[in-house]
Amino acid sequence: MQSQGQPVHTQTAAYHLAKDRLELIESRIRELQASEIPLIQDVATYLLSNGGKRLRPALVALCAKACGYKGDADIDLGVIVEFIHTASLVHDDIVDDAVKRRGSEPANRVWGNQLAVLFGDFLYARSLALSVSLGKLRLVEVLTEATSRLVEGEMLDVLHNGNAKLDIATYMDIIDRKTASLFAGSATAAGVLAEVGPEEEAALATFGHDIGVAFQLIDDLLDYAADQDRLGKQVGADLREGKMTYPLIHLLENGTEDERATALQALGDPEATGDGLQQVVAAMRRVGSFDATRDVAIRYAEQARTALAVLPASEARDALCELPDFIVTRGH
Repeated sequence: MQSQGQPVHTQTAAYHLAKDRLELIESRIRELQASEIPLIQDVATYLLSNGGKRLRPALVALCAKACGYKGDADIDLGVIVEFIHTASLVHDDIVDDAVKRRGSEPANRVWGNQLAVLFGDFLYARSLALSVSLGKLRLVEVLTEATSRLVEGEMLDVLHNGNAKLDIATYMDIIDRKTASLFAGSATAAGVLAEVGPEEEAALATFGHDIGVAFQLIDDLLDYAADQDRLGKQVGADLREGKMTYPLIHLLENGTEDERATALQALGDPEATGDGLQQVVAAMRRVGSFDATRDVAIRYAEQARTALAVLPASEARDALCELPDFIVTRGH
């Protein structure tokens, strides 16, 4: 399990190439989380130093580099997307009444729902102010659109919680908004910084979107199939919280009547652990739900890599091409 206070930086070429920029982003995060209100400082330190892959900031740094950007605004842009992402996690944990986040108690468990939701709002406001300070209207448009779609996705996710009739198409629309929007916005915003043309900007948006979809699908898979210590939260959390994700939808569409009944009995049951959960996992393996989820993730990862062909050949583009493989093979 990743220890608190240490962001997860993998040994991929992408993270290696982005290492210097990520270190600057970490320093800027510490600077911008400062507040005259001690409680805000405490919550910010707890959340923003509590592990995480920093995948979205790495995406910003690499996309900017691949587009030939030479300035330093990518540092603040990396902070912005991490703030937006963290704010969304804070709100998610409140809605889901989550017990663990990255191996630790979520903010709402430590400080209560009221303060946690207000801190999420604080991060959204801080990210918006920082985006305006970069002086590019197009950048603000991209980031606010991504944030709006992210919140729409969160609302749809809540709306369909426990909806056993949710189909794959509707679920894919949810993750298009809830997860892929910020990945797409991160990559696109980096292109805006570098002042790329419309074709390159569209390619970056496609790349970010598709790795975002792949990332969420692998998250769905890992919630049932991962090692709990590596995952940093209880396996089967989605099932207990009533979340309809790709493996469960696939099982309900392809399992036997008994398998469907077992899964539906566990759906939304906070006590669904042990034998009940193991039966659901076994049924998913039998009907190929894990393989089906991974296959779709791999397809999106391959599409993402193809989208980068319009960018000039470079070490940064090669590193970006490696990110989809990291996303679909990760274990947490």
